[in-house]
Amino acid sequence: MFMQLFKRNGLKIKPDETTYYKPDTAQDNLQRRIAILGIVIAIAFAVLFTRLWFMQIVSGNDYRKKAEGNRIREISVEAPRGRILDRNGLVLVKNRNALTISVVPAEMKDQEEAVIGRLSKLLGMGEKEIAYKIEKSQAPNRRAVLIKSDVGEEIVTYVREHQREFPGVIASTRPVREYPYSSLAAHIIGYLGEINPEMLEEKKGEGYIAGDEIGLSGVESTYDEELRGKVGKYRLEVDAQGNSIREISREEARAGQNMRTTIDQNIQALVESSLMSGVEIARTRNDPEAKTKEDIRYKATGAAAVVMDPKTGEVIAMASYPTFSLNDFVGGISDKKWKQLTDPKNEYPMNNRAIMSELPPGSTFKVVTALAALKEGTYNMQSAFDCAHVFTTGPFKDYPKTCWSTHNHIDLFNGIVESCDIVFYNLGLTFYQRQGTSTGRPLWEYTRDWQLGKRTGIDLTSEMDGRVPSPEWKKDFNKDNPEYQVWYPGDTVNMAIGQGDILTTPLQVAYMYSGLANNGKFMRPHVMKQLEDVDGKVVKKVQPEVSAELQIDPQHLNFVIQALTGVVQGGGTASATFEGFPIAQIPVAGKTGTSEIAGKQPTAWFVCFAPVGDPKYVVAVAIEQGGHGGEVAAPVARRILEGLFNIPPAGEIRPSVGD
Repeated sequence: MFMQLFKRNGLKIKPDETTYYKPDTAQDNLQRRIAILGIVIAIAFAVLFTRLWFMQIVSGNDYRKKAEGNRIREISVEAPRGRILDRNGLVLVKNRNALTISVVPAEMKDQEEAVIGRLSKLLGMGEKEIAYKIEKSQAPNRRAVLIKSDVGEEIVTYVREHQREFPGVIASTRPVREYPYSSLAAHIIGYLGEINPEMLEEKKGEGYIAGDEIGLSGVESTYDEELRGKVGKYRLEVDAQGNSIREISREEARAGQNMRTTIDQNIQALVESSLMSGVEIARTRNDPEAKTKEDIRYKATGAAAVVMDPKTGEVIAMASYPTFSLNDFVGGISDKKWKQLTDPKNEYPMNNRAIMSELPPGSTFKVVTALAALKEGTYNMQSAFDCAHVFTTGPFKDYPKTCWSTHNHIDLFNGIVESCDIVFYNLGLTFYQRQGTSTGRPLWEYTRDWQLGKRTGIDLTSEMDGRVPSPEWKKDFNKDNPEYQVWYPGDTVNMAIGQGDILTTPLQVAYMYSGLANNGKFMRPHVMKQLEDVDGKVVKKVQPEVSAELQIDPQHLNFVIQALTGVVQGGGTASATFEGFPIAQIPVAGKTGTSEIAGKQPTAWFVCFAPVGDPKYVVAVAIEQGGHGGEVAAPVARRILEGLFNIPPAGEIRPSVGD
């Protein structure tokens, strides 16, 4: 009872006394507060110690790397790409050091907008263009992004003297491509550009990283790995303003291998100039089929020419028109120029028409039909036909087909010389009537024997397959339109003269005649001759490769080649063009062709090889919407042959009249 009363009144009993007292309340509160404060301090130290332990021990490496990144700049040293040479060692592509302005996005920090504004005024570029270059680059934040190449020395000096105003901006040099001849062999050489995410994924594990420059077409693409060399790098210590304090380490870049091509620089220049002249001449001629005054002239929208060695497959020259300047791609092509090059109105100058244009071969294909008919034994070179300009045999009574001229009584031999369509309509109809029988092969199978309908395998990007039509192909092609799936007589008859659904590229036509000139042996076309190291030592040499062999009766082959020589002399469809050419010393076998595509003007073809008996060159020329082969394409081929055999060029060349 007393104890409870004492407690209610705040009294305590001293242990050694029987008296009761009231404690000092102020002193007790002070002690309590000191105790609480001590506990708080102890907890704070414990939290601080734990945090320091976590930062230094657990996350020490991460923070060390971040701190290192704030003061260490790693800069890639671009390796000079290997030079590209012609077959004789003349330089087609080389390198030079260019003054450049680049930025490291991570070092611009929160001043990016201001820095871009200053660069815009200094470089004469739009702010949006600079921002776009930075944004589109897939390079890591600490990898320099090229903004402008070939800047003046005064700009480099200004940036270096005002580095505080340009954090993250690097004024330096880097090797860039130099093209002494601008557009010469542009489609063979190809252009460079920044690797995109899709290509980066495709080449994963091959040493490419985002921001790298890579070959996007031509041999620059095919042999990018050999040409690109090995990128070097060095690490610099920089201050807060990005100024270099000292170099920490350096790994030197290693130049790429040089590539000697099969191209002859002089012949390439001749082929390109001859092709351009042919286009210009074609545009001065009238199209007799024109329906409006606006279309009275041939448009000659594009053209291609190929010169190759039939015995080795080496491409001596390959030209495509229109063309473009490789110098536009140095340091990155501008958006304006890119739009211009890809605008359909400009006929796609970056397309290599020699391997990408798929066109009906026209009468150049007639050698295939003739040799197939001779092989089948259904005709011989003296087989007679009547050409009254119109073909109305059998099912064509109600759907007549015409020849470009009237040849009256004519045999197969002269059917080739004069390119008589009626002769080959008959051959085609016979093939149609024999298909499905136990003997003989269809014409489309013979066509595939001549390596058409598939890529030649040339070491260039974007080669097209072409097309060899067949009943199976037509059925599949028209799977959604059953009424168009039937293979009619006209399908085979059209193919017999290189028309209808058959498509070839200019290179495929050159390849086909290379096999003809080389007694049925097809040598794979190629443009790389050998790779060399920086000291000129051969690292790799391309050996001629037989890609296919076709057994041809020597007598049949001889008959057809004799007929092809008649094309360029003695009244053939190219004889006027070759007047004055030294045929006796350098016999030429050739074939004109004029192919039709619905809704377009005709494409002019001419293909030939020389000298007959020991062929050194095959020349194929195609001028899209340019008119007739003998009139337009054959004169271009003659100019090329004059250059190949060092023949003094003739004056004005007479155009031939005919298919």
